[in-house]
Amino acid sequence: MSIEWSPAIAVGHATIDAQHRQLLQHFNDLLEACRKKEGKQELQSLFSFLQNYTLTHFREEEKIMGSSDYPDLETHRRAHRDFERRLQDLQDTMRERGPSLGVIVETNQALLKWIVSHIKNTDVVMGRYLQERQAR
Repeated sequence: MSIEWSPAIAVGHATIDAQHRQLLQHFNDLLEACRKKEGKQELQSLFSFLQNYTLTHFREEEKIMGSSDYPDLETHRRAHRDFERRLQDLQDTMRERGPSLGVIVETNQALLKWIVSHIKNTDVVMGRYLQERQAR
C-alpha cells in the first residue's frame, strides 16, 4: 500500500513540501518494485537517492529553522542525524549481506516510521511555527 500526499503531511513551505513529495515517490517506487518482486533491484537506487536527499533536505530544513529562530531546532537536528545513522546502518547491512529481503523490510519500516512520525508530526509542527512567524 502506497502513501499518498495529503494536507495532513503538508508543512506549508513550498521547498520542504516538494522534497517530502519526492521522498514519498521513492518510498512508493520501492513498494511497487517489491510488489513486482523487483525490490532488490530498487534498493540500491533508493539508497543513492536517500544519501543525496538527506544531505540536501535536512540541511535546507535546518537552515530555514535557524533563520526563523525555531525553538526546537536542536531536537529536530538530532532527529535528522539519528535518521541518517539509521540509513547508514541499513546501507552497511546491505553491503554485508546484499539486498536481502530483510534489508528491504527494514528499510521499508524505517522510511514508513520516518514519514508517519517525523514528517506527519514533527515537521508539520515546525511548518505551523514557520507559518505563524511569517504571519506576524
